[in-house]
Amino acid sequence: MDQLEKIRKYRDDQNRFAAMLGIVTLEIKEGYARGEMELKPDYDNVVGSVHGGCIFTLADTIGGAAAASGGMKMTTVSSDMHYLSPAIGAEKLTAEAKEIKKGKKISVYDVEISDDKGKRIAKGTFSYYNLGTPLL
Repeated sequence: MDQLEKIRKYRDDQNRFAAMLGIVTLEIKEGYARGEMELKPDYDNVVGSVHGGCIFTLADTIGGAAAASGGMKMTTVSSDMHYLSPAIGAEKLTAEAKEIKKGKKISVYDVEISDDKGKRIAKGTFSYYNLGTPLL
């Protein structure tokens, strides 16, 4: 098993909150990650759309996976999330995170969320702080 696969597996195994929501990291490459969340009726808000907190958690988890692709422990320091369309009637959401800037301490990622029909649901920019400790 290569290092990036070890990082992917470790993060999926250790992130209990993300696991509780059914978030799975499908792929990690240097500065990149892709993951998904199977949706349940419990994730809907009062208007029948997936709750923004679930969408945000998916984005932050997959953005964090991309940030951790360098092998270090990272923590979120800021984010800017834009909800573009309601996630109504979707069965699954997919997140894709791409590195904008990798710094010594702060790294920044673009994260997009789409539903199983290919509709863009949300877009965010997430910044992560390098804690200076190896992840594995």
